[in-house]
Amino acid sequence: MKQLNKQHRVFINTSLDVGKEIDCPTETIHHIRNVLRVKTNEKIIIFNGDGKEFKGKLLKENNKKIIITDLLRTKKKSSKKIILAQCLSSNKHMDFAIQKSVELGIDIIIPIKSKRSHPGGYIKKISHWKKIIIHATEQSHGLFIPELSEPMSFHQTLTHRKFKSSHKIIFHQSGRKMIPDDSKADNIIFLIGPEGGFDDVEIEDATKENWNIISLGDRILRTETAAIVAQTLLRNV
Repeated sequence: MKQLNKQHRVFINTSLDVGKEIDCPTETIHHIRNVLRVKTNEKIIIFNGDGKEFKGKLLKENNKKIIITDLLRTKKKSSKKIILAQCLSSNKHMDFAIQKSVELGIDIIIPIKSKRSHPGGYIKKISHWKKIIIHATEQSHGLFIPELSEPMSFHQTLTHRKFKSSHKIIFHQSGRKMIPDDSKADNIIFLIGPEGGFDDVEIEDATKENWNIISLGDRILRTETAAIVAQTLLRNV
């Protein structure tokens, strides 16, 4: 089944199937008609994050309906899960880290409050980050929408039981070199520090909780760059 690369691609949060007419939410249809400039009967690519992608077309003018005409491709979700625990950073750096991580295929993103995290009303940013995740998935032709978890504190993350069986990594310049075994686990969580990095006590606490301290090399990377490099290495080492 060949993908239609030149056509607009839109996430719609509802069940999809060939022949079904979709009544789009007002915000979605506004984006399709007024931002993407899709016209009546023009073809469009649709997905809902469950591993399937469809072709559809807009029906009549001033109508919110799309009819699904063809199944384009399907994909099973990988058994491997990679989780980004990204310490809260300034707006543009946090947005960039989330966007690029989604493009690279991250499975879960957890905003983390560490000692040097950027202060501010991060609760208000959750909906903003969710939009970034959807748009990045649309753009990168992903078939699954990454999960955005509720923010956690640094120490909650270190000790949380749901990560007990994960391969746990903190990227920090004091750490060892990455080895092939670091990328072989089926479930990996990695922590990326904020603009000011982790302090010594945080690294000591992580070591006590059996987290792997790993270096990304001799250079000091920006927080958003570190997130991209780390995920790339975890997928390819």
